[in-house]
Amino acid sequence: MAPTTIAILGAKGGVGTSLFSANLAIYLATIGKRVLAVDADPSGSDLHAMLGIGPRVAPYAAPTPAFGTEGTLASLARALDHESVNTLPLREPVDGPIPNLQLMDGGLSEPHRGSARRSSLRELQGRLAKLDADFAVVDLGSAATDAAIRFWCGATHRLALTMPEPNAVSGLYRLVRKTFAAMALDQVSDERQQSALHASFTRAGQTPAPSDIAAIVQREWPELGRALQDCMSNLEFPFIVNHADDAVRTCSRKRRPLLLESPGSRASRNIEKIARRLFAAQDGRRDRSPWREVPPSSHHDVLEVERGATDEEIRRAYKRMCAVFDPENLVTFGLFNEDGLEVARARIDEAYDVLLDPARRRPYEISVFPEAPQTTAKAEQEQVPPAELPPAPSITPDTEFGGALLRAVRESQGTSLDQISERTKVGLNYLRCIEEDEFEKLPAAVYVRGFVTEIAKCLRLDPEQVSQSYLRRYKARMEEPGESA
Repeated sequence: MAPTTIAILGAKGGVGTSLFSANLAIYLATIGKRVLAVDADPSGSDLHAMLGIGPRVAPYAAPTPAFGTEGTLASLARALDHESVNTLPLREPVDGPIPNLQLMDGGLSEPHRGSARRSSLRELQGRLAKLDADFAVVDLGSAATDAAIRFWCGATHRLALTMPEPNAVSGLYRLVRKTFAAMALDQVSDERQQSALHASFTRAGQTPAPSDIAAIVQREWPELGRALQDCMSNLEFPFIVNHADDAVRTCSRKRRPLLLESPGSRASRNIEKIARRLFAAQDGRRDRSPWREVPPSSHHDVLEVERGATDEEIRRAYKRMCAVFDPENLVTFGLFNEDGLEVARARIDEAYDVLLDPARRRPYEISVFPEAPQTTAKAEQEQVPPAELPPAPSITPDTEFGGALLRAVRESQGTSLDQISERTKVGLNYLRCIEEDEFEKLPAAVYVRGFVTEIAKCLRLDPEQVSQSYLRRYKARMEEPGESA
């Protein structure tokens, strides 16, 4: 059976792709998986060293003394045969430091032993498909070539690595744009549109911002522009910010794998946590529906708030966005120049002033949102005849309220979420999260208590009983180790 591929790509050199790849492979092997750690860095990876496997160095032969005899030269010639001095990697995998783990050299940085040319990623992909293993952890290094990007995009799981320093963050943005370009070109099948897209990428310098290239293309090719918008919505780019600690440096000096030498270190625990999240992402994909149901580029979109956001939510959002777009913040490096940051900060200030002023906010929302919420709510109410409503659930003084029970009560009364949102002024996404018990997407407990209390009043339930029982569930979930990490 072909292995499940986990591709690791770096935003720039030195971000730790070899370190992470080696220790992720070790973790998978320790939980009983058959793992191949694959060195596919064309610039020469250190994957073998990170696994604790000795470096490939030619044996050293002491120089023959000037007064040496012919017999000494003959013995030296016999000692130095081709096999002893050939340090090129083997084509077949070699055993790693622990059971279930093998190291395979992709042959991209130098040819395999017995070969005169280097391999390609296409050849490596074909070799992996024929191997019998559970996982192949492929270290692609930091050479973000077209071939590496396409291999990375085609992997079952993919991760990009960066570091908290300006050049690495800038490199991460370039990597995102190259990935978008590769995905967009793959999604376009019409030859004319593909030529137009190629020409647009060429004129824009090969790494344009996805939103910019979509806006440019949409002028001439509206359908292609919409396809690029869909591509942006579907693009998933998981990345890791690597910050090496003393344990990592110590293990590197000792040539010992991190998870074997220092399993209790913070870096080791983080690698294990990332591996668990990879499996969780495989079991249940995230909902691709947009989180904020507001018009793009509106004041609500700029501050990342819903239409029914309270003044306190707007103030917190404004403070958060000012911190994000601070000139000293690393996340803006390589994304905006000074003029771009000033424009972004001006938009944030304008959105804050409008949404916090009732006299300006109401007319603005009427002009931006195409349909009043009560119109939608009435339409939904008319679509559900009273005779078709589900029966009301049984409620006692000891009933524990969760999201499913609140939904059942609401549906039995023929009340829509839009009606609840209009009456309580709680955002639709928060209402959905409450009904789905998605506690990690909800704000602090004090706000959740207020939301649930208003919902209870709207559904003619005991607000105290509903809020107390729901908050117990909320706090119990948020205090779990997996949720607080």
